[in-house]
Amino acid sequence: MSRDVVKVILWEERQKDYLKKLYDLQFIPRIGEEIYINRENWKVTRIEHDVEVSEINIYMEIAKKSKPEKEKEKEKERPSSNS
Repeated sequence: MSRDVVKVILWEERQKDYLKKLYDLQFIPRIGEEIYINRENWKVTRIEHDVEVSEINIYMEIAKKSKPEKEKEKEKERPSSNS
């Protein structure tokens, strides 16, 4: 039984050049998951699977948290003492 090689191409959303090309990945990330590539965290925005050419295109954007978002998360973790 022969097995076709699947090509996985990682793209930055709204860009013409790909970030990385990989072959036969064990796991394909899901939409919304974060992956670490090129010393940055990327969030998967969409996935396209082209069955005819055994290719999976994964589109991502850089996942960055701004300081105000981090502070809001810390405030949610702390119980408020307004009584």
